[in-house]
Amino acid sequence: MASSEAAANEPAPVAMNARPSTDAEDAPVVGLEALVEQLLREGRTEEAASILEQFAKDDLHKVRMQFLKGMVALTRRDYREAINRFRVILIDHPDAVRVRLELARAFFMDKDYANADRQFRLTRAGKLPRDVLANIDAYLFAIRQSKEWSYSVNLSLAPDTNINAGPTAREVTLYGLPFELSDDARHRSGIGLAADLSVEWAPRIARNARLRMGFNGQRREYSGSRFDDMTLGTYIGPRFVSRKWDISLLGTGFQRWYAGSPYARSAGTRVDATHYLSPTFVLSASASAQWLDHQRVPAMSGPILSFGVSAFHPLNSSSALTAKIGINRQDARDAAYSNWSGYAALGYYRDLPAGFSIYIEPSLAFARYDKAVPAIGLKRSDRTLSGQVTLLNRHIVLSRFTPRLSYTFTKQDSNVPLYRFTRSRIEIGLTTNF
Repeated sequence: MASSEAAANEPAPVAMNARPSTDAEDAPVVGLEALVEQLLREGRTEEAASILEQFAKDDLHKVRMQFLKGMVALTRRDYREAINRFRVILIDHPDAVRVRLELARAFFMDKDYANADRQFRLTRAGKLPRDVLANIDAYLFAIRQSKEWSYSVNLSLAPDTNINAGPTAREVTLYGLPFELSDDARHRSGIGLAADLSVEWAPRIARNARLRMGFNGQRREYSGSRFDDMTLGTYIGPRFVSRKWDISLLGTGFQRWYAGSPYARSAGTRVDATHYLSPTFVLSASASAQWLDHQRVPAMSGPILSFGVSAFHPLNSSSALTAKIGINRQDARDAAYSNWSGYAALGYYRDLPAGFSIYIEPSLAFARYDKAVPAIGLKRSDRTLSGQVTLLNRHIVLSRFTPRLSYTFTKQDSNVPLYRFTRSRIEIGLTTNF
């Protein structure tokens, strides 16, 4: 059942004004489709369902039959059934704009606003009549106003060739003398469990404002406790929404544990701003200031300033580009740990036939330190190249999860051998982001 808020904010249905775009049938049942849609418009849902049941005996696997059954489920407010029907079609026909429109509306009514927003934006990139485009824009604004709860979950088995990001070298030179690295300091492979969770509650505090309260956590668990890594973070603050802007002013904090004991913590503030330059181009920026208390190495404690920009642009109804760039400044108690760092990444997403989706993201990062560590005698300078490939299968849906396979390769070069490493990581699991 839909929430009263979602129902109240729902614009007029978009898909009734858009032409179907699936060509998979040998004999399209255009007359049946017109009849069923007419009955649905008149509120005669059960009569439409009865006609489909009779017709399904001969045409059960037709694309239009699946679509019409989804439309009946949508009218009955059985949104999960409607979502499943529309997804079945998109598995083999990811460019079916009409179906994706109705899928987006089903997500909206089911209060799954993250997936609704994604589906509407992908559809918005296609060539559609002006009235349909205007209606999609109304939905997108309604999503931003209506979103109260949001969450994301990833659970994975994670084989890793270098769980501690350690170097392959056996020796390092300190104060001009060679020292042998311990086994824990050198690269170690292993198989772990990875879990990522984020939850946000944003109750309304004014017509176009909400109070964001969020929690996020990340856990990497390996055999024993020497390389276990866990971070818990939280934030709170107001979010203001207008036709072209989303702006949040947040207080933030996190605590990290490594090998089962406290590692570092921070508290600070962050400003998030998203500007909707057009319905198909979204530009986001984030600026933060925080105080880092490094509990393991107090000399690394100090203020950190960060600024990042990202962009999202759907290319068509089944593919999109993302771009990210950012820079950070850390001033530590010991200048040898003070540094400038930054990153840049470009991502490509595409829905493929047979229910598969792929995301590819190469990235580049750097770090430049202010002062040489006396034991090493060099100002540390790092450059990190990374590439990620993620594959999803939308055909398999377990409740609200779908299978996810991800591979990440990382190679870090440094003028200090201790910080050079390569790493290959695989994650096999489930995700709610699809």
